[in-house]
Amino acid sequence: MSASTTSLSTALRRGLSQPQFLAAFIVLFVAALSLNGATQYLRLYFKKEPVPLAKALDEIPPLLGPWVQVSQDPPMDPEMLDILGTKQYVFRDYVDSRLVDAPTIAEFKTKTDREQAALLSRIQLEHPAAVVRAAVTYYTGMVDTVAHIPDRCYVADGFEPRSKEFPTWTVADRNHKPVKVTVSSIHFEDSVPGRGSVTRNVAYFFHCNGGYEYDAISGVRIRLQNLAERHAYYAKIEVMTSMDDHQKSDQVIADFLTNALPEIEACLPDWQQVKAGRVPARKEPAARSGA
Repeated sequence: MSASTTSLSTALRRGLSQPQFLAAFIVLFVAALSLNGATQYLRLYFKKEPVPLAKALDEIPPLLGPWVQVSQDPPMDPEMLDILGTKQYVFRDYVDSRLVDAPTIAEFKTKTDREQAALLSRIQLEHPAAVVRAAVTYYTGMVDTVAHIPDRCYVADGFEPRSKEFPTWTVADRNHKPVKVTVSSIHFEDSVPGRGSVTRNVAYFFHCNGGYEYDAISGVRIRLQNLAERHAYYAKIEVMTSMDDHQKSDQVIADFLTNALPEIEACLPDWQQVKAGRVPARKEPAARSGA
């Protein structure tokens, strides 16, 4: 027997010979057994199981009411995917066909990425309310991680928040019925010299375990940490405009969401089915070309 093993054995015998040590050991042992038993009896879940999407996010159609998709879903390199924290995402530009004529919209199909960006910038100058950038990212199986909210990401990119509000808008759910959604709406101004003082108006919110939340901490994280829930997911829905008028921007984004949200919700899990134990097999998203 080695010297270290002998020392450990001696220390353990001495500890067990002391009533205080023995009592503490028994209490901790019983507590561990009780915690394990209570967890199983009460059906508490400290680790969450993932929930697959009902449909891939890239199945969100290119036509959302009057809003027309004019950019392709861009692939990301592995480093950017690692930062994003998910392979399930869409980032798209849409234009309003009520403000932009059909021939101009058709031009996007014949142009390179650089030419498309230039055309989109021209449309924004002529009709600031005609362009939105929409992003949907999906996360599942996590407990308390809420990634990449504009409050941090835009500031890191050199934008300063000038105001933040929490308006409640009446939009539409997957059944095209009215639903009230509270969002985080932030007005950013560019603080980087020489970049043209670009304005950013961003509204974002989350669909988490069957309900909507506008706050990543007091809303999403609390839902994810609910020990009574076996599964967990959240989707972040974010829409941005480059309008100077924050209030008009909110109206534009609310209009876009009224048309887009039914299609976004159709991709998300049916939480009632999940709670009933009818969770479909998980599907890994297909790798995008160029990723």
